[in-house]
Amino acid sequence: MSKLLLPTPFLTTCIHRFNTLSSATSLQFQCRFSLSLLSCPHPLTLTPFRSHLRRRDLSLRAFDSSSDPKSEEEEKQKEKEDGADNQKVRIADEDYPSGEFHFEPITGWGSFLVKLKMLVAFPWERVHKGSVLTMKLRGQISDQVKSRFSPGLSLPQICENLLKAAYDPRISGVYLHIDSLNCGWGKVEEIRRHILDFKKSGKFVVAYVPLCQEKEYYLACACEEIYAPPSAYFSLFGLTVQASFLRDNIGIEPQVERIGKYKSAGDQLARRTMSEENCEMLTALLDNIYTNWLDKVSSTKGKRREDIEKFINEGVYQVDKLKEEGLISNIIYDDEIIGMLKERLGVKSDKDLPM
Repeated sequence: MSKLLLPTPFLTTCIHRFNTLSSATSLQFQCRFSLSLLSCPHPLTLTPFRSHLRRRDLSLRAFDSSSDPKSEEEEKQKEKEDGADNQKVRIADEDYPSGEFHFEPITGWGSFLVKLKMLVAFPWERVHKGSVLTMKLRGQISDQVKSRFSPGLSLPQICENLLKAAYDPRISGVYLHIDSLNCGWGKVEEIRRHILDFKKSGKFVVAYVPLCQEKEYYLACACEEIYAPPSAYFSLFGLTVQASFLRDNIGIEPQVERIGKYKSAGDQLARRTMSEENCEMLTALLDNIYTNWLDKVSSTKGKRREDIEKFINEGVYQVDKLKEEGLISNIIYDDEIIGMLKERLGVKSDKDLPM
């Protein structure tokens, strides 16, 4: 707390600092500093004095942050003004970028530059024609670009590899090895979007899933073909959300000041159970993700949304059942997929597949 005093003829600023020392006797004191900014005959003084500070108890309170509604006349007047502005300035929908990826093959001078760059590339950067881009997606996927010697791939590297492979004439397709993912739905959605953009180039995309849950299958269903080994573990039983509360475990009684019913940041420390508002908010988010999952999977597999939801509610654990329903292409091992890709690309069986 600071105060600015203007006496005559000197200008003095008084800064009050409150310090509290926690000990067995809980000593509390207040120090006041007087600092003269102009020429003052009195030197700098430090005057400590004792005082008892009153403790403030911040209880858990909820406030409704909704503002007063405007009158009907003001709203009508505003609608008229907005309508007049819209009539003056009209912007067509095609003027805004749609964000969709449009694949255009490189031809002419651009194709010549690409071939020239491939000829002068370093030996460790050269890629054989008819190669297959292989990526393993598992664990945490970082937002930051990793170094050459770091394990795993980051989100920018995955998206950039798919984009480059779509335009690279030496790449014939993509082989994704999808294992257990430990990332959010936003990253999964971004990778899935780049897979769909890559498919616009006309090249194949094959997925191999030895362990599959909702995120892994949501990513794999964007590919043309999905393969799984006989020992694959599938657990497609819907989405869940949970919350933990630490009020009875941390040994202290927190005091949280809460503004708004849906501000639940302090509920983990201040409550013992989930509030109705927080439950409503999490349920809405979960329903949105699950509805999007059902819509995308059903449209990709050419099935009705009700059939997919009924199949999930039954509890899917057996790989054979997934193949019968047409949710995966076949049940084969990794080496069998490599042999299948060799046959598709015309590579001899005794030679390695360029990857």
